[in-house]
Amino acid sequence: MPRWKLILPVLLLGVCLAAAQDLSRPLLRFAAYGDTRDGHDAHRAIVAGVMSKQPGIVLQTGDLVSDSSIASEWSIFDEITGKMRATIPYYPARGNHDNKGGEIFQKYVPKEVIHREGFHYSFDAGRLHFVAIDTEESLAVTGAQYLWLDADMKEARAAAQFIVPFYHKATYSVGPHATQHDISEMRPVLHDLFRKHGVRLVFQGHDHLYYRTIRDGVAYVVTGGGGAPLYGLEHKELGVPGDVMESVNHFCVGDVFGDRVEVTAYRKDLSVLDTFTVAVPAK
Repeated sequence: MPRWKLILPVLLLGVCLAAAQDLSRPLLRFAAYGDTRDGHDAHRAIVAGVMSKQPGIVLQTGDLVSDSSIASEWSIFDEITGKMRATIPYYPARGNHDNKGGEIFQKYVPKEVIHREGFHYSFDAGRLHFVAIDTEESLAVTGAQYLWLDADMKEARAAAQFIVPFYHKATYSVGPHATQHDISEMRPVLHDLFRKHGVRLVFQGHDHLYYRTIRDGVAYVVTGGGGAPLYGLEHKELGVPGDVMESVNHFCVGDVFGDRVEVTAYRKDLSVLDTFTVAVPAK
């Protein structure tokens, strides 16, 4: 038998194995967490956990510090997150505790490769289009932020990008903020906007807990366990079958493949809290 007939099956097997290995590797890995405030020890543990997963991007869903007008709080924040932010692109959304006077928060929003308008902005990473929404600013449908978001998401969807909004005040939650008036007013506005533009995955904060729910095909994740005092699951009655909830310090990791995003939520001890998959439509 010719030698090439012996070698060819081995070569083909190698190619197949290499292809399978490539398919098993995510195109992008990102992390998301929020509500760190003054829980410094927990925040350090979360940052260590995030770095251990080696994401290419970190999203923060707001409330970086307790009072954004106090420079010393930012100094502690820098000590905890400095190494991570120096090596991994870091994108925060503005929370209510980041809105207490002063403009220090602004310097933590990257100025490169983003479409920026005030405290709301967007940026691209492969097929993903991340949108930081400012829930401290009006979201009235005739307001400047809403009109900007609508146009930004329309353009992203036309380019066949997978849109991932992240922001502070949670549209859907089971925590103590879930029944507040400002949340109730914001909920239909953002939910309808997301449905209009085909959004399937959202990260939020404000309630200091983990909550994952699916509403009209949109997976909403509350990731507010970054260090601030944990909240109880005070409004479980607002949940729907299939929801996952826990009052715990945690962070999330999203692995992006060609046809899906696989999300894993980790407690600060790196035990797995939740896993779920969101399909990414074909181009």
